[in-house]
Amino acid sequence: MQTAKTTPDEELNRIEQYLQFMIHLMRADGRVDVEEKRHLLSMMVDGLKLEPTLVTRYRAALEEDDFTEPTDEQLAAIVKGLDPASLAHLVRDAYGLAGADGEIHEKELHLLRRSLAIAGVPESRFENIDTWARHSLELNRIGELLLDPNYRDVGE
Repeated sequence: MQTAKTTPDEELNRIEQYLQFMIHLMRADGRVDVEEKRHLLSMMVDGLKLEPTLVTRYRAALEEDDFTEPTDEQLAAIVKGLDPASLAHLVRDAYGLAGADGEIHEKELHLLRRSLAIAGVPESRFENIDTWARHSLELNRIGELLLDPNYRDVGE
């Protein structure tokens, strides 16, 4: 998620903003599902390869029960300055996390809409963004199956 010419401290701050967004998203529907927790922990450990202290801090955040909706200022602090590729990465990961429990809830979509509006993306694009994100996740799932040596296709 590194943007052009960032220092290690700026990159760490970006990662923490990203994680904070994911936690806001998980809490958006009023509960944090076990599958969502597993998905985020996997993202932190396997994907981002975070230091154990950060993993411990965000693991603790997953156990909190404060589901206060983030303010526009908090969301702006997360999406401010993201280039289109980084914003796309955030949105795609958000859809993956939101769908980890088997359903992308309307409140999760509302948080995504708010965040994109704050980032300057016109509301009129949201339907296409939603379609792109869902298709992207499905293509990823298909790719993982195709690349799994143990997967047996019907035609084999």
